Amino acid sequence: MDERQNEIRILAVVSDEIWITIARQLAPLHPKIERAARAAGVARLVNDGKTFEVAILPAELPNAEWWAVWGEISSINPCPAILVYTRSATFELWTSVLDLGGYDLIVEPFSDQEIQEAVHRAAQSFRDRLESDAATH
Repeated sequence: MDERQNEIRILAVVSDEIWITIARQLAPLHPKIERAARAAGVARLVNDGKTFEVAILPAELPNAEWWAVWGEISSINPCPAILVYTRSATFELWTSVLDLGGYDLIVEPFSDQEIQEAVHRAAQSFRDRLESDAATH
């Protein structure tokens, strides 16, 4: 099978300080990662027609910025599986992410294995959703 077909396309909305760590942690998956630090960067990628299987974003963005990022990601068709990361998780935050259509919430600091498995599961969920949608249409 073509390796590019298995390449996970990721949108990472991450700060400079976490970018290096996440890029290193995900390197064994050989992903195609596009990085944006703010909603404007996400909008640029969306307007360029980029598609992603997984989007990774922090829960700790300022409220208006968080909603702007979420709105831009949600407008991508097909919508990627959204992983939200946070330093401290509550049941309310986890259920809010799921209620909004997010895939999962992961807690920092995460090990290499934890982030790789979360991204792999999210990408598989995205692919399964596409197959299911194709089968019903």
